[in-house]
Amino acid sequence: MDLPGADQDELARTLEDLAWINRWLGGTRLVRTELAPLLHGLRGPIRILDVATGYADIPRAIVWWGRRRRLAIEVEGLDHHDQILALARRASATYPETHLRQGDALALPYPDGHFDVVLASLILHHMEGEEQVRLLRELYRVARRAVLVNDLRRGRWAFLLTWTSLHVVSRSRLIHHDGPLSVRRGFLPEELLALAREAGWAAARVSRHAFFRLALVGEKSPEPDMQPQMHTDKHR
Repeated sequence: MDLPGADQDELARTLEDLAWINRWLGGTRLVRTELAPLLHGLRGPIRILDVATGYADIPRAIVWWGRRRRLAIEVEGLDHHDQILALARRASATYPETHLRQGDALALPYPDGHFDVVLASLILHHMEGEEQVRLLRELYRVARRAVLVNDLRRGRWAFLLTWTSLHVVSRSRLIHHDGPLSVRRGFLPEELLALAREAGWAAARVSRHAFFRLALVGEKSPEPDMQPQMHTDKHR
C-alpha cells in the first residue's frame, strides 16, 4: 500500500486494520479457496511464496489452515519495506513456518521453480505499464506449479461501496486514502488475462470473488508443447 508520512504507531494500527479487512472482506477467503486445489497431490513440506506480504497475515492464515489439515506448509513472505517487515515478524512470532525477507518483487532473489505456488495480493495495481508484465513474469518464473494473483475489480459500484465500507470499519487515514484509489487502479478480467498472456503464462484463468476481488491463476504444465489457454470463470 502507499504510505505517505506514516509513523510507527499509525503504521501498526493500519496493518492491523488491513489484516482484519483481509479476514472479513474477502482477501483471505479468496486465497484459501483458490489455493486448495492448487496444492492437491503435493507432499510436504509445501513451499509457498507471498510477494508483497506486508503484515504477513496471509502467510499466517495459510499456515493456520494447513495445521488444521495436517499439511506441512512453509510460507516465505517477501516485502521491500523494512519497517513493515519488523512489525510482521513480531506478529508472526508463533508461526515458525513463516519466513520473512526483504526484497524486490520485480527481481525476485530465487531460482526458477523454487516454490510450489507463488502468491501476490493487491500489488499488481500499484505497478504501471511494463512493470505489471515484469511482475507477472517474475512470479511465474519462480513458481513450480502455479501462480495466484489476488487483486481488485474496477468499477463505479466497487469504488462507492469500498469508500463507504472502509470509512465504517477503519479509522486509518492511510486505508481511507489507499482503498478507493486501489479500486480505481483495479482491473477488468480481460485486462488481467491480457497481462498474463503478455508475460508468457502458458495458461491462465480469472475468477470473480466477493467484495469486488479477482483471482488470476496461472498453472504450469509439464507438457512443453501446451498451447496458451486463457479464460474467465463467470460463475463465481
